[in-house]
Amino acid sequence: MTEEFENTTKKPINIGLVLSIAAIIGILILFALEFTDSDDQDENLTRSNMPVIPAGSNSIVFVNSDLLLHNYELVTVLNSQLENERNQKDADFTSKQQAYEQDAAYFQDQVQKQTISESSAQQIYEKLMQQQQDLYKLQDQYSAELSKKEYEMNIILLDSIKNYLSRINKIYNYDYILSYNTAGNIFFAKDTFDITSQVLEGLNHEYREKNNLVK
Repeated sequence: MTEEFENTTKKPINIGLVLSIAAIIGILILFALEFTDSDDQDENLTRSNMPVIPAGSNSIVFVNSDLLLHNYELVTVLNSQLENERNQKDADFTSKQQAYEQDAAYFQDQVQKQTISESSAQQIYEKLMQQQQDLYKLQDQYSAELSKKEYEMNIILLDSIKNYLSRINKIYNYDYILSYNTAGNIFFAKDTFDITSQVLEGLNHEYREKNNLVK
């Protein structure tokens, strides 16, 4: 029984969760915008408070998604929230794992010293096996919860960007707004078609306003 227990306790229990907001955003923006001119302007988005963006008909512009993910303040906040939750779960799992390992080590020591009866050893052994299975389940649970949290945050991020681009396109009427990044399919693009800095300025301005961060 001791040998079987030793083999079981050698199984690694490591949460090892490395999650990132950017993981699911390989192609952040790649869609056609075909809005027609409308008299209904967004009350919070007018030409007076918009950054200057070169406009034109039948036009294609792009946003550098690498810079967007690095400089959009909402990304920083979401990453921080995810990292905090991950650290909390890691700490909780590590605490439970250490408690299990201490119990297992004490049990093995008592078995080797033959200080407990065979029936008591069997009961403790079964309890430790259940404790180990609970750890495996907890590991899977925490991993799933963090993955779900990351997915939900990505939806929030993408919705924020797409919503903003849709609204500014009611003013500028681009045919396409593409995503550009160093690992993407666009090998070259003229800087004149790059609206990343203007989009970042607008996104961060709206984020600060909504969260009362504007001085």
